Parts: sequence; structure tokens; C-alpha cells
Amino acid sequence: MKASVQTNFKNPHSASYLARDIAQFNNKGVSIEAKIETVLNQLRETTGVRGLKQIDSQVIEAYVLTLQDRLEANELSKHTAETYISALNRIVEYSNHFLDKNLQTISQSQFGLTRGSFQYVNRAVSENTHNAFMFFLLEKSGDIRAQALQHSVMLQREFGLRLRESLAVKRETIQQALKTGNLHLTGQDGTKNSRTRDIPILNEQQKEILKSVLDFQKENNLRSLIPQETLKHQYNFAKNVENAFNKTHDEYFHFHGERHSYAQRRIEEGASKIEVSRELGHNRQEVTRTYANI
Repeated sequence: MKASVQTNFKNPHSASYLARDIAQFNNKGVSIEAKIETVLNQLRETTGVRGLKQIDSQVIEAYVLTLQDRLEANELSKHTAETYISALNRIVEYSNHFLDKNLQTISQSQFGLTRGSFQYVNRAVSENTHNAFMFFLLEKSGDIRAQALQHSVMLQREFGLRLRESLAVKRETIQQALKTGNLHLTGQDGTKNSRTRDIPILNEQQKEILKSVLDFQKENNLRSLIPQETLKHQYNFAKNVENAFNKTHDEYFHFHGERHSYAQRRIEEGASKIEVSRELGHNRQEVTRTYANI
């Protein structure tokens, strides 16, 4: 270390002080200082790191993946994502200077972040990481929210559903799918912008997962996979579990990666880009290129 400087952000208070130092080092004002503080807190919450010494290329990529997920889910605007990347780069430059690191800054198009680039990056959740996360949920099986989340993760992986869709999917939707061989989703199932879409049931594993979801809903008198309160509460529970897993495991899990796994598998099975795009509910087929190497 070239000087005695603060490098930890183990809590919001220390993150605030560190953000001020980083902004001053980069000759930036209060506006970027606030964004740097936000990114430091997000790094701690999403990746578990608590100091600049722990930041490496894997941590940076994991954080950018969370921005990609939020951008795709319309939880984050493109402008805000770009602002966070700019703040992240200021953190990287500060770390390189004071900790003799050699980290690379991030361009806006890297990892396919901006909506205009549509570059393929393998963001699929591997089988090993998927299984590790499912086991993590199994350890919480006394909590009905965790049981519901287990079923929703399987729907994400086997049908390419978004997290919200997998939680909000209605019992009658599942029942109808088992009768028709087609999963027909509507706005009642939490689809993005309330658009309808159809996902074919192509194998026995998909049928078994739908039966398991339906049985769980019936046994617990649920209309969806939201066992308590509201969709927002179950969604927040899911994100908290995701963060807890990533803080305690070497594998990096993100829900949207299950959707990517579905897209890649469908392409490998011979489905066309048009088919996969429709099944994922993409307005623009070009977006599907970021999901599978087409």
C-alpha cells in the first residue's frame, strides 16, 4: 500500500468515508461520491466483499452481472447502470493506485451491458451452481418461502421464466398447461408488460416439475408461489437468499442465469432463434443473442 488510507467498506458508515476519499482522489464532486457510495454498498451486499483488498476481476464481473440482470428485468435504467459502471471504474482506479492492483476498468459495452451492443456472454448458471443453490434452499426447508422458491427456480431453469413470473404463475395456468402441453402465460402470471406468451412442454422432466409445482400449490392452498403477503415480499426474500448464498459460496448464482440456461439448452436442441425469442418473451430477437451463442 502506497499510503495509510482507508480501504474497507464493511458497513454504510465506512462506505461513506471511503466514497469521499475515492471521489477526492479522482477529483470528482459530490454527485459521483454518492454513486460511489451506492456501488460500495451494493458490492458488499451482492458479493460479500468488505474491503478493496478483496476486489478482483471475479468480484467485478459478479457485480456487473447483477447490473445486467436488473437492466434486463427493467429494475434499472440504462443511464443508471452506466452511472454505476462509471463509479465502479473510479473504485478500480483508486484500488490500483493505493493497493498496487492491476484491475481493468469496464467499458459500457463490456459484458453486453448496454442495450445497443447485444453481445453474447455466457451467463448461464451451471449445473453445479444450480445444484448448490438448490441444496442451500433445502437447508431452509422449514421456511415455506424457501420451499416456494425451490419450485420457482425449477420453473426458471426448465421454462425460461423470469423470477417474477416463476413466483406469480397461477395454479390454473399450471393445470391448463398439463392438459394442453403448452405453458400459456398472461399478465396474471406476472409477465413483463402483461404480454402473453407460450412455452411448449417438450419432455417428461418439464411435466414432472409442473406437477410438483401444482401439488405444492394445492397442499398449501396457494394460488401462486407466493406463500406469504405479496409478490414484492417474496421477490425480496428471493434476492436476500441469493445474496446470502453468494456471500458464503465460491459459486456465483443469479436467478436470471437460469433463464440463460434454458435459452442455451433450447438452441442446443435445435430450436431457432425466433422460437427461443418467443419463448423468452423478447420484443426484439437481437436481445436473444445475449442469451445463447447464435
